[in-house]
Amino acid sequence: MVNIKTTYINNTRANRAVQQTVATMAIEDMYFDKHFIDEMIKVSNGERTSEDVRREVLSKYGR
Repeated sequence: MVNIKTTYINNTRANRAVQQTVATMAIEDMYFDKHFIDEMIKVSNGERTSEDVRREVLSKYGR
């Protein structure tokens, strides 16, 4: 059995880009966690920059 969690976001142009990115990654069997999707939504809404998220990912997972 597979446990699938659903997250709903507003249907805006920017959020559709996030939805398409998540769907494309899922096709490749690569999934984002809810925290990362929330961060992508913040970037699409202009609340954060992609550079901020990049730095966060590097500090958490970089060598």
